[in-house]
Amino acid sequence: MRTLFIAVALLALAPAASGCDVCGCSIGGNYFGILPQFHRHFVGLRWSEQSFRSAHSITAARAGQFDSEESFRSADVLGRFYVLPRLQMLVLAPYHEFRRVENHLETRSSGLGDMSLLASYVLLDTGDSTRRKWQQTLTLGGGVKMPTGQHNRTNPEAELLHPNLQPGSGTTDFMLSAAYTLRRGAWGLTTDVLGRLNTTNRQRDYRFGNRISGSTKVFYWKNIRKLALLPNAGVFADAAGANHGDTDFTEGTGGFITLATLGLDVYAGHFSAGFTYQQPLYQNLGGGKVHSNARWMATVNYLF
Repeated sequence: MRTLFIAVALLALAPAASGCDVCGCSIGGNYFGILPQFHRHFVGLRWSEQSFRSAHSITAARAGQFDSEESFRSADVLGRFYVLPRLQMLVLAPYHEFRRVENHLETRSSGLGDMSLLASYVLLDTGDSTRRKWQQTLTLGGGVKMPTGQHNRTNPEAELLHPNLQPGSGTTDFMLSAAYTLRRGAWGLTTDVLGRLNTTNRQRDYRFGNRISGSTKVFYWKNIRKLALLPNAGVFADAAGANHGDTDFTEGTGGFITLATLGLDVYAGHFSAGFTYQQPLYQNLGGGKVHSNARWMATVNYLF
């Protein structure tokens, strides 16, 4: 069995739900997933959906009286390519669709998001060694999120939409990453961490807060005829600082969320498909005024 590896998260990096940068498609489940055949290239598609409820006060949120609902859907083209035996490039190009309903008024926004490019260097890889009971993989990387998405969308009244409802952020942001996998036989443990340093959108004088996210998963490998199954379970956590800029858009931003993750990946020849479900365990978003619902993600990859 080839090395099993969870690629470091490449965040979609689109702005998040209204009222809280932590809420929305910029966090939670945005990683490639556990991939077999570590030394091969791949291209794939990923679909994800997240939804939130927001209130104007903590008291109302605690009472379950929410004033708005937001949903975020993303379709991503992603890939991994080796430029050197130990140097891989991870690429993500997203398309977003956002929807918000408040006071029976609906706001929609969609478009290409910000592309991300991450270079990752394999420092340690003993996954193909038959002489080792414990097999390990360690990678370190860094990358950039480029301002390829639209960030000046307006509503029917020609007013700029909230930065959280824009497909792009209008900024060039930077990422640092690390990932480690430990495996013995069919069982394994993988963990990764990703930090993001955000810059300021000069046109709007707005900056999303810096953030750090990470996950830990336990997985099991099972071969059934020509199929390979990889069930996995773990925890994903994300923390973000408050945004900076117009107080109408920064109040109640920043926060922390932890989600339980349960997934299944299936591999057949050059193809793989997976589904991941995430359930919030603990959250303090937007000062307690934003509530995240469960979220999901599905992927289809071609390895070559």
